Parts: sequence; C-alpha cells; structure tokens
Amino acid sequence: MQLSGAIGATVALALLLASCGGGGSTTQPPAEDGVLRIVSYDRQDYDADAYEADAGTVRFELSQIGVQEHTLLVEGLEDEMRLVAVDGGTDAGSLELEPGRYTLYCDIAGHRSSGMEARLTVN
Repeated sequence: MQLSGAIGATVALALLLASCGGGGSTTQPPAEDGVLRIVSYDRQDYDADAYEADAGTVRFELSQIGVQEHTLLVEGLEDEMRLVAVDGGTDAGSLELEPGRYTLYCDIAGHRSSGMEARLTVN
C-alpha cells in the first residue's frame, strides 16, 4: 500500500507542476488571428519554450503577468523590434521573417541568463 501512496503523491505533484503554466516544453503556434501571443511571468519565464510562425510578416504580442518588467527581442534583429511589458501590460510589434530558427529573449539584466529565452521556428 505504501508504494501506491508514493505513486499517487508523485502523480499529484506532476499534475500540480503542470498546472502552474509557463516554461512549458510545448510549441505554441500563432492564435487564429495570426498573432503570436507570448506571456511573460515574474519568475523570469515565458509561457512556452518554443513558438511557431509562418514566414512573412510575423505579428508578436507580449503580455506580462505580475509587476516585473520584461522584454521580447529576436536575436540578431534587436534594432528592428523590442517589446516591453510591465505591470500586467501588453506591447505589440511585427517583423518580416524568412523561414528558419530564431531565438527570442528578454534583455533585462540577468533575465536571459536565468533562462528567459525561447525558440521560434518560422516555416
């Protein structure tokens, strides 16, 4: 009986962690309206580890849950777009992107080194 209790506790912990959101290992496609919505959290994390978009004009929307300021940049294209969200706010922008792999990140001091980055695959 102790083994089944340990298994039950492990399953409960896994479900709890999964329900907390953020930092997921899933790939998030754009919403039905074509906007790639990215949520940032005070724990210095985005809502997914990977995102997908179609080549061409990619529309981004960065939302913030909490109060800590976060940014969203595409590595190598920093001069073309920098979104900033703080205090539950939202910022939006767009980029022309060719098919390929890109890195999204937050440039607030210490955030990227804490893991606040994600992959973007453009098809």
